[in-house]
Amino acid sequence: MISKLTNIIIPAYQLNYNIERNKNIIQASLSRNIKLPFSCRSGVCGTCKAKVLKGKVNKNNKVNHVLTESEKNDNIILTCQAEAISDLLELEMLSPISKQLDNEKPKEMISEILSIKQVTTKIKDIKISVSKRFTFIPNKLSYIEIIIPGSDIKEKYYILYKNKNNNHINCGHINILVDKRKNINLNKYLEKTLAIGEIITIKGPYLDNNFPSFPDKPTLFLSKNINIIKTLNIINELLASGFEYPIMLISYFDKKKDILLMEEMHKLQFLYKNFSYKITLFNKDPSNTSRFLFGSVAKNINKIFPDLGLHYIYMNGENDFLIEINKKIIELGSKEENIFIDKNN
Repeated sequence: MISKLTNIIIPAYQLNYNIERNKNIIQASLSRNIKLPFSCRSGVCGTCKAKVLKGKVNKNNKVNHVLTESEKNDNIILTCQAEAISDLLELEMLSPISKQLDNEKPKEMISEILSIKQVTTKIKDIKISVSKRFTFIPNKLSYIEIIIPGSDIKEKYYILYKNKNNNHINCGHINILVDKRKNINLNKYLEKTLAIGEIITIKGPYLDNNFPSFPDKPTLFLSKNINIIKTLNIINELLASGFEYPIMLISYFDKKKDILLMEEMHKLQFLYKNFSYKITLFNKDPSNTSRFLFGSVAKNINKIFPDLGLHYIYMNGENDFLIEINKKIIELGSKEENIFIDKNN
């Protein structure tokens, strides 16, 4: 299968995203909600000049007259004309990227709790209001912090994407999942505060740049408990980018009552023919006749994949989970360079 995607990296701005290869770099980046410098888009102004640090582009039959011979020899391109043709393309933009796209500066603001839904015995889905100045780019992993008066406790609450139609999402609210198993002091504060109409102070959005670059391989995601939020956001983004290789998610929960976001998993499986998922539970329900697996992921994974030598693996969970899984997938032929262990939870 020939890849239709290129991984773009712009180190100076911490940008790392995938684009389609059948569009010029400016157009393809805009479709991923990334606005690189440009003006005329006709190849005559030079605003979109960039230096290719790694990778290759196709400039055939494109307007490049604004470039001098010296610039061409120095791997300078016009991103409004060039198309990526390599798996990886690392660029240095010669014009600054507009500060209006700088969503990496978190803001502290007052929010109101709009609704509370108990999704498991230990986790609540909280909808909170946000102001018009709270915006985030949907192809980034975004999270907030809840400010506790008199405390420096900081916990990440990943934003659950509900709508990806806009370049910068802001429907006046966001959804987060709150786990009462977090820090004791945090629990006490949240128990007193979490009620419809109550006011809390949040800070964000923060951007989580710990987003791996996925190669053109069948990909297996392994996740435990509440880490499914971040994992599904990554899968959402990967699928939306046009990734065509098979993706499977195996998520692990203690029991049925602890399962999170199964509806979201089902929607993705319905929308994308290359995505599938399985859920494994630690505690078996004798009366259960569903398709769930039982026992640890390590005990079940070889029933699904007798050989993982061709897969790229993403793992997200607590340390004991990661250690156990890592040992198992190596036994099944996975190579270290094809394993991404996400410890930034």
